[in-house]
Amino acid sequence: MKNVLASVLTVTVALSTVNVQGQSVIKLTEPTLMHETRMTPNPLDKATVDDRSVSFQWPLPAEARQEGAPMDGFESEAKKIDKNKLAYKIRYAQDVEFKKSAVTAETRWPFYNPEKPLTPGVWYWQYAYVKDGQPQWSKVLQFTVGNNPDKFCPPSLKEVLAKVPGTHPRVLVDQNHWNTFVKESQSKIEQQWYLERADKTLQTPMKSVKDINTSQVKNLRNKMQINSYLTRESRRIIDREEANTESLIRAWLLTQNRRYADEAIKRVFTMMDWDKDKNVKGDFNASTLLSLCSMLYDSCHELLTDTQKQQLLASIKDKGNDMYHHFHNYMENHIAENHIWQMTLRILTMAAFSTYGDLPDADTWVDYCYNVWLARFPGLNKDGGWHNGDAYFTVNTRTLIEVPYLYTRLTGFDFFADPWYQGNVMYTIFQQPPFSKSGGNGSSHQTTVRPNSIRIGYLDALARLTGNTYAADFVRRTLKAQPDYLKKAVLSKAGDLTWFRLQCDKPLPEGPGLTALPAGYVFPATGLASFQTNWDRVGSNAMWSFRSSPYGSTSHALANQNAFNTFFGGKPLFYSSGHHIEFTDVHSMICHRGTRAHNTIMVNGMGQRIGTEGYGWIPRYYVSDKIGYVLGDASNAYGKVISPLWLKRGAQSDVHYTPENGWDDVPLKTFRRHIVHLGNTGYIFIYDELEAAEPITWSYLLHTVAKPMTVDKTDKHYIHIQATNGGGASDAYLFSTGPLQTKTTDKFFVPAENWLRADDKGNFKKYDNHWHFTAISEKSKVYRFATIINTHAVKHPAKAPEILPDGRIKAGGWMIKVNLEAEGAPSFFIRSMKETVNINYKGDATVVQEDGYETTLKDKMPELEI
Repeated sequence: MKNVLASVLTVTVALSTVNVQGQSVIKLTEPTLMHETRMTPNPLDKATVDDRSVSFQWPLPAEARQEGAPMDGFESEAKKIDKNKLAYKIRYAQDVEFKKSAVTAETRWPFYNPEKPLTPGVWYWQYAYVKDGQPQWSKVLQFTVGNNPDKFCPPSLKEVLAKVPGTHPRVLVDQNHWNTFVKESQSKIEQQWYLERADKTLQTPMKSVKDINTSQVKNLRNKMQINSYLTRESRRIIDREEANTESLIRAWLLTQNRRYADEAIKRVFTMMDWDKDKNVKGDFNASTLLSLCSMLYDSCHELLTDTQKQQLLASIKDKGNDMYHHFHNYMENHIAENHIWQMTLRILTMAAFSTYGDLPDADTWVDYCYNVWLARFPGLNKDGGWHNGDAYFTVNTRTLIEVPYLYTRLTGFDFFADPWYQGNVMYTIFQQPPFSKSGGNGSSHQTTVRPNSIRIGYLDALARLTGNTYAADFVRRTLKAQPDYLKKAVLSKAGDLTWFRLQCDKPLPEGPGLTALPAGYVFPATGLASFQTNWDRVGSNAMWSFRSSPYGSTSHALANQNAFNTFFGGKPLFYSSGHHIEFTDVHSMICHRGTRAHNTIMVNGMGQRIGTEGYGWIPRYYVSDKIGYVLGDASNAYGKVISPLWLKRGAQSDVHYTPENGWDDVPLKTFRRHIVHLGNTGYIFIYDELEAAEPITWSYLLHTVAKPMTVDKTDKHYIHIQATNGGGASDAYLFSTGPLQTKTTDKFFVPAENWLRADDKGNFKKYDNHWHFTAISEKSKVYRFATIINTHAVKHPAKAPEILPDGRIKAGGWMIKVNLEAEGAPSFFIRSMKETVNINYKGDATVVQEDGYETTLKDKMPELEI
């Protein structure tokens, strides 16, 4: 029996505990679990740190907290802070009065990494804001350093800088090993991929900023649309020329053939000032030009004249300082500054190390980039999940591999020993199994119809670097079906790891593969779960995913707390709907990000808040071969949108957070959704316990995106809703406290209008409609839904649940007893008629009995910060 059980963790929010029948159920009272900007110090008071070196972090002073630019193209509207006036002090010791062996330091950023790991034991620390030369100290905080011999302890910046070569090139390849690299690369297929592109580039005339298409600007409705359109169109030109020029630089490093370098030099000097053009928008474009300038400076250093070197250094200084001044005293305190984490920090890091020793400003950049990595990267939390969702996860690929691989190459220390990476392998695998649709979370999730070449390249890198054999099996299965699949990622802006494979000679490890994995995996800090029935054959795999997240619906996350999706054969069935047209497009906000797009509950017709305030969480879970269980709590997710950042974005995008659009205060007290994975049968059981302070309506939502759903109301006990995708089906049998009014439609609440994404010929595609089912209850203070879903092959039609005379339900070899009445405690009891396993819930603890063992699950908070 394989079990993965929740552990007791802590969180710094105000909690009240409600005793229900003698057991503890945690009721949260805070308006948010996470914050856009850090509000809590780290380590927390009374915390224990035993998995990694201590990194001290604290909130910015109130006057320096900023939300940043609301969107691309609005950078000028961000709050202006004089960061030169910000200064901090920190002190720490094993003496509470800081009199014995105390360490005191000054820093210009709200974090500090000790040069040496702290010894095990109890420690005390304080941070201070320095104003007019005087420190204003925080209260004394206590923490314990655990005695863990395997904890992750990377080297200090001083140790890193001692290893930086004084020669060039040093980033993409080390001068001292260049000739060896050229020779060894000749036997690798990746070398040919780069040379093919470089040779083609030599025959291809450059585009210019004059080629940016501005034809649609006159048809756009507001500044958000204009900025988004120009950002996209300018990126189409600049990203193309970046890839072409990168191919030349890399071909030079692979061959030492000057024809590639000479053309690269010409092109970079042509592009150097493109960011000053009025039609070039967005930080990705600015960072692209910094990347090219610094890459050329380092890689072609021996071919450049002194004048060219000085011109490049001047451009790098100008662009690098713009990025650094935007980053520091902001990004390190931000919950997840998307573009910085995805791409631009990596670019500044590479620019810093490329020019270190040649450009004085690079001293500061190196210091910041390295130490902020130790403080906050690679992950947003410890469980390895990625709250921004499936599609945007792969935008982080090069950052997650190339930055720590550079540090590893320089120092010899294994930065991939960070325990976060093993959890992230599980996230990457479980949220999107081989040849399958992704779990369905985050903006643009619908486009991730199978693990793309970037994701496979990422798993390939992690397998080689960490020895993870599950990742290696995933890669082998993919490449067996499509041997040249990795070539699709060559020169992908955010995801190409082709160069990494040229640098790294570690083989894919051998060992247990995907079939050795458990059926499910839960990421409590991220708020995700997914379960499968067959790791070996995707064609017969029934999968479901679930989200209830402390991150709410900020960044690219969606307002889909307590929502689930089902899949068969790697394709979606009941699945989140809507289209990500643009970050804050009206349809995207209301019908893709908004709650009405997801398989969850609307409360009195209202959805969940946009922002960190619209949060859920996972209080309990259990995973084994015979049964799985997840409990999500979205009791605090609903209400008016109150996030200043998202209110500003809405105003700039003509998005109105009104009751008519699905946002208003509601008298919700409880929304807890239990999902039980009934072994490998393809059946799941869902139980919703709902309570409000006054009688209201409860709307149960289901959606399909592949084919229309069918609804059958002929049985007096339940409503039967079926989703199909060609080869598979999910049959949902919906039971409820009382009668339901149902409606189905193939129309979106707000039509999906494509005003942004034209192809190279200027054609705008039409977005497909999806299908939406709503079951609305009578007004009630207490309500319960129970759903049995059978996901299976179409060629094996579902058998309807059998309702026994005593009210029990027989389905898929399981016997289910459930309380659907408004009176009495919410409860269910489920037992297998074939295996020795059952699960029992009576409104307090959840008890699982399996093979003679009993496990009692109570609410436990995940470990969170920010």
